[in-house]
Amino acid sequence: MGIVFSKNSALNDDLWKPVGQVINAVMQDADKEKTNYDKLVSDLAVEKKSKKYAEKQTGITSLASYDVVTEGDKAPLDDIQETFPKLIIHSAFSKSIAITKEMLDDGDIDSAKTMARNLVLGYKRTRAELATNALVTEGSTFVVGPKQTPLDKTTGDGLSLFNTAHKSVKATVATQSNVFTNAFGNTAAMLIRLANIGRNFKNDSGQVMGYTFDTIVVPGNCYALEENVKKIIRTDLIVGSNNNDINTQKGLWNLIVDPLWQAAEGTAPYIIFSSEARNAMNGMVFYDRTPLDVQNQVEIHSRNLEYNGYGRMSCGFNDWRWVILGGAQSGTTLE
Repeated sequence: MGIVFSKNSALNDDLWKPVGQVINAVMQDADKEKTNYDKLVSDLAVEKKSKKYAEKQTGITSLASYDVVTEGDKAPLDDIQETFPKLIIHSAFSKSIAITKEMLDDGDIDSAKTMARNLVLGYKRTRAELATNALVTEGSTFVVGPKQTPLDKTTGDGLSLFNTAHKSVKATVATQSNVFTNAFGNTAAMLIRLANIGRNFKNDSGQVMGYTFDTIVVPGNCYALEENVKKIIRTDLIVGSNNNDINTQKGLWNLIVDPLWQAAEGTAPYIIFSSEARNAMNGMVFYDRTPLDVQNQVEIHSRNLEYNGYGRMSCGFNDWRWVILGGAQSGTTLE
């Protein structure tokens, strides 16, 4: 992730300089520490860096299959169009802490160290919350943090990531759905069916894409759903069956139990996606525009040592054809 630190030599109060060095060392250690939050972001999204105020994603349609031509005839011309563009705008995130003069006087450095470490870990958690909320929220916007500022969750076609009527650039391609109300169930039947739907998603030219779905994401508070998924993707034989048929789903899936995804009581949503399709289409992209920048100062009126952490980042969606939401509150219902 990387942190940019100010120099403690800028402190006006010499009494704070030794403590400031200790605090910076703690922050640097916390920055280097690999956490589950770091892994969660890399598991869910394609991580990229940015040097602009926003990043635009786009592509081109594919060619149709080759035609049979009569000897001597010209090959028919095919048309190529730009796919729907998507602009992902970065947002600023900030948090401050204060180490009081009384803490310095009393030698309470351990509490100061804890606060410093939490300033860094809080930023890592915010990155993971941004990625999680961007992915799992139904609707065209999502929120992160106490202010609950709405952020964009639409794809290039202008519709929400999970939608029953996704459009394509070429009008001849029928609308497609990637959100379903069906529960996961106690067998592999629904998983297999949704994975097959995902494999047969059509691109903007109407060509079947054929991607294999390989990842399941479940909320951290849905223990029964988590247990069912683990049984279905890890046991040797078919779950709940008295016959000797093999479990065709074993070894095909990666499971992500996201503790930051807390489903509403009485619901059990789940997400499946193709990591290959996500990467190929930049389906879900996480941009680090400005790494965590930490600066400090001695506040003259209180004599407190204040630290402020600031960063800019974004998470958005170029395409929807890599992911499916099941157990949704509204969507397509499979019979």
